Amino acid sequence: MKKNRSASLLAQFFLLTLLIWVSANARLLAQEPRFESEIKAYEARAVNDPPVPGSTFFVGSSTWRLWGPALEGDFSRFSPVNRGFGGATIPDVLRVMDRIILPSRPARIVFSCGGNDLAAGDAPETAVKNFKTFLARLWKENPLAEVYFISNRHSPAREKFRKQGDQFNKQIKKLSEKIDGLYYIDVVPLTDGKDRSSLFLADGLHLNREGQQRWIPVITAELEKREQSRTKPNLNDLLRKRIAAGVFNASETASAAEQKLNIVFIGNSITAGAGLKDRQTEAPPVLATAYLKQQAGIENVAFSNQGVGGYTIVDFLPVTNKSFPKVALAAETFRKETGQLVFSIILGTNDSAMQGPNGSPVSPDSYRANLKTIADTLLKANPGCKLVFHHPIWYSPTTYNRSKYLQEGLDRLQTYFPQIDGLVADYDKTHPEQVYVGDTQGFNYFKTHYLTDFQHETGQQGTFFLHPNKQGSATLGVFWGEAIRKAVQR
Repeated sequence: MKKNRSASLLAQFFLLTLLIWVSANARLLAQEPRFESEIKAYEARAVNDPPVPGSTFFVGSSTWRLWGPALEGDFSRFSPVNRGFGGATIPDVLRVMDRIILPSRPARIVFSCGGNDLAAGDAPETAVKNFKTFLARLWKENPLAEVYFISNRHSPAREKFRKQGDQFNKQIKKLSEKIDGLYYIDVVPLTDGKDRSSLFLADGLHLNREGQQRWIPVITAELEKREQSRTKPNLNDLLRKRIAAGVFNASETASAAEQKLNIVFIGNSITAGAGLKDRQTEAPPVLATAYLKQQAGIENVAFSNQGVGGYTIVDFLPVTNKSFPKVALAAETFRKETGQLVFSIILGTNDSAMQGPNGSPVSPDSYRANLKTIADTLLKANPGCKLVFHHPIWYSPTTYNRSKYLQEGLDRLQTYFPQIDGLVADYDKTHPEQVYVGDTQGFNYFKTHYLTDFQHETGQQGTFFLHPNKQGSATLGVFWGEAIRKAVQR
């Protein structure tokens, strides 16, 4: 009897131990990855206020996080975007770069990270290896991006890691001398003098405002120097040097320079460049093409702007014989040349109006059906072409010129988005790798920046915002250009 009782108690003990173990590990499994709340906040911000491709990203740990909103003012002329998160190591950056860095395709990255790695016990060689992995992943996606490495400073609280920091800095500096696109900025002398303690916060680890202000002119001078002296690099030469430096493997290629694109832009007055002083140089198609050449590295790009003010999707239907013949002629001209033929299409603003433009208001179902008719015709007439359908951009609910839009129109406009997405999903089954959803960020971007990026127009309900100004046109061109790049380089 005692034996059975002992066995029962032992079984209960093991069961209780198992339950405790499962409970403890369940809590561990339920925990979010390091810094997940900060990363999610950056992702949400990128949706509500999308960074423009070509911006300057400040990437790394608490150096940038604690700099806070002041960073945007301190480096304003470089379109700064803060992507620092406290306590980050280089592996932490690697883990999240697909979420908060690469999708925005920055032109420059100011990188300050590695000190936490060394303090946690990593050897300088390990930190350098991880940094090379960061460069490889960045440059595979965006070979023309420039990286400015901020040297590992000597903080009072980490004096015992001075030797490791110096070794880390020395190796990165040596690497930067071997390859184009990586630049070393030495900030150690700025905060390593007799007054060092007065340049850091009470923790002896992070810069105070006085310390930050010593960095600003040095970083700015380096960015400005590259801005003034920048020449277009040869992608094959960049690749060769990066292979020699151990950043890339010899099997990796950079073929963007060998591409040739012929783009037909289809749209309304926004595409046409309405209200701009010089449409020949300021319209979004012109600037999308410039982006593809200068920041995507596609050297040979030709385009035809088929944007027509006031036109709806109905006006571009082949059966109406209004604008489609000109689109077909532009495509026929490009077919006689070498290169990938791309149709960049953004229609819907005028379709969403309450009254005025031809066929408006166009229902979501009719919008999709009309879009499909245009797409089917283009795909049949131009075998191998690619179609990129951008989401229409925001306009103010006060918009009422010769046509009436208002809040009803703006609400209707947004019902077109799932129609575009659904149509592209259907084509993915019947025409794989030919039809793509293009820019989806412009709507929220202009909703946030309408005061600076839209023309201020006067209508029947006061000031309204419908057409991008010169600055907004440049931004829209970048969004379109990046969407086209993704479509042709997939």
